[in-house]
Amino acid sequence: MIFVDQSPLQNYTLDGWDSRFCNRGMNSPSALAELQETLRREPEKAYRSTIASCLAYRSHPLFTDDVSISTAESDESFFLARALKGDPIWYGKLMADHTALDWRDSIRATFGHHDNETKVFVIASTRSGCFSPEGPMAVVDLINEGHDTTHAKGVVIDWGGHWCYWENPEKFNELVLAFLDE
Repeated sequence: MIFVDQSPLQNYTLDGWDSRFCNRGMNSPSALAELQETLRREPEKAYRSTIASCLAYRSHPLFTDDVSISTAESDESFFLARALKGDPIWYGKLMADHTALDWRDSIRATFGHHDNETKVFVIASTRSGCFSPEGPMAVVDLINEGHDTTHAKGVVIDWGGHWCYWENPEKFNELVLAFLDE
């Protein structure tokens, strides 16, 4: 099982699940309501904001990024065209489920169970506009707690963001293939 830049819960909670672990922007009922209203009134604006947070060179640019203007424009056109094919109201409903569901106990119970031998690999990014690495890396801890062996392992990258597989497919594939070869 491979998780790519996903936290098991995106919203803040009162049990200590805070900004270290949550989605950087979509982390509360009020943030969701704002997104849903933007999707209703200005869907293209919402989609462009999502694209900007998912690509590292947009959300966390570095002077060493080697992304041409034409590549950046092509990326945005590609993702925007796909998003515009969908229904923005249903996208808002999907985000309501996606952000509010708490998968911590399910992950622990499913993959952390002593009889489950599924190996899990988590990839997080220091340059994600969606999550700080601590959120996705919490998945590793949820699975490994109480085990004598390591069922889950994680890696934190800096060469891509939430869509690191898009930004650098060669490096992404190397990571995944190395994990699968273990």
